[in-house]
Formats: sequence, C-alpha cells, structure tokens
Amino acid sequence: MRHIKHYKIFENKSPNFPTTREEVIEVCKKYDIRNYSINDDLSIDVDGDVYLTSRNLEYLPLRFNYVSGGFDCNGNRLVSLKGCPRTVDSHFYCYDNELKTLEGSPLTVGGDFSCSDNELVSLEGSPLTVGGDFRCPYNELKTLEGSPQTVNGGFDCNTNYLKSLEGSPSTVSGDFNCSWNKLKDLEHFPEVNGIIDIEENTVNLLVYTFINKADSFMIEDFVDYEIVRNSDTVMLDRLQTFIRDNDLEMPDLEEIKKHYKIIE
Repeated sequence: MRHIKHYKIFENKSPNFPTTREEVIEVCKKYDIRNYSINDDLSIDVDGDVYLTSRNLEYLPLRFNYVSGGFDCNGNRLVSLKGCPRTVDSHFYCYDNELKTLEGSPLTVGGDFSCSDNELVSLEGSPLTVGGDFRCPYNELKTLEGSPQTVNGGFDCNTNYLKSLEGSPSTVSGDFNCSWNKLKDLEHFPEVNGIIDIEENTVNLLVYTFINKADSFMIEDFVDYEIVRNSDTVMLDRLQTFIRDNDLEMPDLEEIKKHYKIIE
C-alpha cells in the first residue's frame, strides 16, 4: 500500500504549497474544502465557497485558481495573499489580518471586497474589477493609487491617512465614505451615485453645507472655482462667489482660519 506523507504545510509557517496531488487532497481535507478539482499546476478550482476564517494562518495553505462562491480568509494573521484565486464569483474577505500589501489579490471579484483592519500602506494589487462594494477602512493608506478600475457598489476608505483622493475610481455606483482622513480639498473626487460621507476631514469645514446632498456637478464646480490652493490656502472671494452662485450657507470663517490661510 502506498503511504501518503503528512504534509508540513499544516503548520502553515511558510508560503510553500503542496507539490503533489496527494498533498493537495490532504490539505483540502484538513480545511474542509469540498467540490474542488485539481489543475495541472496543483492549484484548485472550487465549486462553492471557501472558508478559511480564524484559522491562525500566516499564509494560505493552497494555491487557488477559480472559486464560484465566496472566499473568506479574514480573522487570521496573514502577511501575504499569495495563493488567492484569480477569480471569485462572489465576495472576497481578507479583513482583520496583518497585510501590508494586496499583491496576490484576485483579478476579478463578483461581489464585495473587504481588506479593512490590516496594515496596508498602498492599494497596489487590488482587483481590477469589483462587482459589489470595495472596503479598505482602518489601514495606513496615504494614497488611493492602485484602487480597482471599476467598482459597481460603494467605496469605503474611512479612517486612514489620506491627504488626497488621487487614484480613486472615477465613478462609484454606490455610497462613498472617506471620513476620518486628512483631506483638505476635493481634487480627484469621484462621480458618486450614492451617499457621500466626508466628516472628520478638514475640507468638511468648507463643504458641510452641501456635501451630503451634493451631486457630482456641484463638487466639480467647487473644484473648478479653485477655492482651495496648495491644500492649505482658501481664496475667500472665490468661496463667497461659489456660495452665492449656489445659494448656500456661508461656512464659519473663524473655524476655517484655524486650518487654512485665508486670502481675501
């Protein structure tokens, strides 16, 4: 009888993957992965969901190729997404890990994508297309460069260190939440079809009278009036003209002076 060696990847201390079909089968049994087929390169396709939640994993135990359901690897200690499927038809959750990069993420996610509560400093490596919401709050992001090109749901980047929205998708079909960052202007603001949340940003002092109900044309107008320059100076005459032209309430200048230089 042929003996199957016990595969050391069970200890999950390195990003090494199975090297034989027998080892792949062992790992799938250990992690209760069902309805799978093994490809020639020893990656697997799964017809259904994959649950690798709260397994104390530092690395994924297998290389995945296609998952027809959702893929959950949240609540671990992952430092890498190497081995993630290239395509996930439903959601992909990798939140609550120790990721510093999204390199290795799926190229396409049909549902929601959440990478919140990690240590990300960049969104490079994000999926190209996300069919639902894209959520990246509670990271260490200073830029949105690398964001998905297409997000068909909402976009949530709250509670980071963003000073600019450069790199955000040009269009967000759902809500857009960039609250609790360090934004001082609205440059590169996407076209948003849902609710906008920009609270706890310095720029909110200038736009709170209209931002929650704003359409993209008003935000575009605010940017075109060049009210904020160099992210630290407010041109008072331009602000007043914008407020007057749009029949808005004048914001509190004394509060604005605490955060911007004002040129009258």
